[in-house]
Amino acid sequence: MKLRNKWRILIMSDANRNVKHVNVNKLIGYTLLASVAFVSLSLIILLTILNQLSSENAHLKETVSQVESTLADKEEQIIAFEDDRSEIEHHLHELEQLEEQLSNMISTLEPTEIPSFDEEGPQGGVELVVNNSDQTEEQEFERGIELTSLKETAPTLIERYESSIDQLNEVKEDLETVPIYWPADTERVTSEYGYRSDPFTSSKAYHSGIDLADSWGTEIYATADGIVSLAGRDGGYGLSVIIDHPNSYETRYAHLGQLNVEVGDEVQQGDLIGLMGSTGRSTGVHLHYEIIRNGDTTDPYPYMTFLQRVLNN
Repeated sequence: MKLRNKWRILIMSDANRNVKHVNVNKLIGYTLLASVAFVSLSLIILLTILNQLSSENAHLKETVSQVESTLADKEEQIIAFEDDRSEIEHHLHELEQLEEQLSNMISTLEPTEIPSFDEEGPQGGVELVVNNSDQTEEQEFERGIELTSLKETAPTLIERYESSIDQLNEVKEDLETVPIYWPADTERVTSEYGYRSDPFTSSKAYHSGIDLADSWGTEIYATADGIVSLAGRDGGYGLSVIIDHPNSYETRYAHLGQLNVEVGDEVQQGDLIGLMGSTGRSTGVHLHYEIIRNGDTTDPYPYMTFLQRVLNN
């Protein structure tokens, strides 16, 4: 019975030696076998888990490497974006300065006076006999003076601004010798250029200029650069100033109450040359203003409103 509860293990080394045998209790044998099986299964499970962890670790390392590479690319992009932002801010600041400069230049050109016609106001001037062919000077003026459009072909907006400013400077310099400045601190037009009813005789007569009325002492300005060729009394024109301009133009300012220039003075566009009065052949305080080109009078109104019309188009 005892042998049934045991296992007999035979141990043979070779045929010339005796066979050895060992008796092992079955309970202990089963226990040992179960332990070996458990350890073997545990090792297999552990190795499987280790393999999975190793694979996951390698995958995580690859993912981390990809993330680090992506972050490095993003950092480079952020640095590039920051450089672009700084450059754009610099250009915007430069554009703001150029825009302000351009606006200031245009504001210096833009006339503030808006004329109104009042045929009941003071009038004057001498009467002239002229041919009708002399009444088409406005068309000649429009052909002779043109503002060049601002360049739009520069590769960048900054270059277009700079080009426009340079071009506007050239135009301003050219226009300084053309009588386009408003001649008096008043908007009130009391007599236009051309044929009218003479204020003294009521007969049809030719008016060689334009009359602007206001109070005594209203300031009168040179409408273009030039040299004073007359400063004194001039018959029916009363106290007058005539300015020669370096481009075949002359301007006359008549019926003044005071002269602020002398013959030979060099004046610039916008300079004060006298004060409004009512001297000579005049019905009241006003300025009789003429533009003479190549010896013939021309309608001053298109010249006086030239900038206003150009800038409002």
